[in-house]
Amino acid sequence: MRNALLWILWLTATLLGAGALGAAVFLGGDRSPLAPGETTGVHHQVELACETCHAADPWDDFADSKAQLKDLNKTCRGCHDDELKVSNDSHPRKKFRDPRMADYWAKIDARDCTSCHVEHAPEITRPMGVTLAEDFCVACHSEGDQDVRVNRPSHAGLGFDTCASAGCHNFHDNRAIYEDFLVKHADEPWLKDHAVLPLRAARLEGGEPIAKIRGDALTLAQADAPAEALERTLEAQLAGWEGSAHAAGGVNCAGCHAPKGAKKGEAEKIAAEWDDAVEIKTCAKCHRSEAQTFTEGRHGMAFNKNVEGPRKLKKRLKAVGLKGMEEELPAAILAFLDDPSPEDVPMQVSRARVALAPDAPHDALTCASCHDPHTADTQFARVEACASCHVDDHSRAYFDSPHYALFQAEAAGEGAPGSGVGCADCHMPRLEHPDTGQVFVTHNQNETLRPNEKMIRPTCLSCHGLGFSIDALADAALVRGNFAGKPSARIESIDWAVKRVTTEGSRQ
Repeated sequence: MRNALLWILWLTATLLGAGALGAAVFLGGDRSPLAPGETTGVHHQVELACETCHAADPWDDFADSKAQLKDLNKTCRGCHDDELKVSNDSHPRKKFRDPRMADYWAKIDARDCTSCHVEHAPEITRPMGVTLAEDFCVACHSEGDQDVRVNRPSHAGLGFDTCASAGCHNFHDNRAIYEDFLVKHADEPWLKDHAVLPLRAARLEGGEPIAKIRGDALTLAQADAPAEALERTLEAQLAGWEGSAHAAGGVNCAGCHAPKGAKKGEAEKIAAEWDDAVEIKTCAKCHRSEAQTFTEGRHGMAFNKNVEGPRKLKKRLKAVGLKGMEEELPAAILAFLDDPSPEDVPMQVSRARVALAPDAPHDALTCASCHDPHTADTQFARVEACASCHVDDHSRAYFDSPHYALFQAEAAGEGAPGSGVGCADCHMPRLEHPDTGQVFVTHNQNETLRPNEKMIRPTCLSCHGLGFSIDALADAALVRGNFAGKPSARIESIDWAVKRVTTEGSRQ
């Protein structure tokens, strides 16, 4: 009798627990209990939008693990392919799809991202989301004519767990550390004679395109802002807007707060559409490249076009043969089918996995978090906006660094245009668009973040020699102290490259 009672209690508790979990997941939209483990890096921003990665319908090809894996890897490429193309990927997927590479598939099948990057496995995840052992290069580069210990005498005594050491090799992006590039820049001094950021300097020397409009900002604003909106607007905002690039470009209040009405120039439509908050898609109409790269980076990933939104109710009803029954089914069933998972929401500061200030000035990240839309103060966005959130050692040390001294000197008119170095100049530098040649500020921090050698070509080499740049980025303590000094060790990759080229040249 006692055992029967215990079984009843156990079954009751199990059913109640399962019911609570089901309600939380399927009715409340909280999918976090379904995650088998912590996600990698910043993927936590989209981890509740499960279909972003798990694109295959769970009931399609249920028993076909290869089909599921194929769809999973396809979603990886959907987000990362463009970046790999720009990086001139050293190990592109197409290389390993060649049948002549079949012998390597059993070692590491580099046709699939998931061979090296397994999600939801924090216990085996290393930097950059790699889930293989550090010596994974041994699989392909330790035998026959691919044995680097034979081909490269300089590598004879090295272990395969040192291949990816800073300044040596990366699996994908080697733009700043491949042999010809090392040789070309071998004799550069640690600091160049004209140490400036060229794209920024060109913009400043050509005259900042921010001509202050002469006139009364309030009068200009009244031209298209509803009276009730003006009542909520501070005079400081209007004064800031008057001297901004927006005003110089003819972007009035409604241009951002009621863009459709502003385009038609009709006061009634402006008033009806007016919204005090400005969406990223409004900013993107003028700042296309910046907005696009924002969605590719850590701050704006939640807005990326590849992030799957909630399932649509009508589509789900149709899939289960209940088309047109939106009004007839019980509310609980409709809630389950409608999938109330998170919509496109900005990155939440509270969910960040890096050290951020507990009193950060905003709860979520949008364009306006760093850019005051009324003043368009890019100087604030270069440094203070970053420091208002980031409080790690590297960020704190910036204000005692030579880079900050240069930033202050340039701001005071004592330094050459482009000689100041702010946070954004290294982590979100100006780039030239590969197709249009247009200069824009990338808002994708991944462009220069990891591996940190990615920072060398777009930023470091503007002021420093290649050897110094490699050594500095390989010195973890120097990076943590924001480069307040010189590297403590020398990476030998340039010396080895020069010796190899010189030796082979003398043999010919």
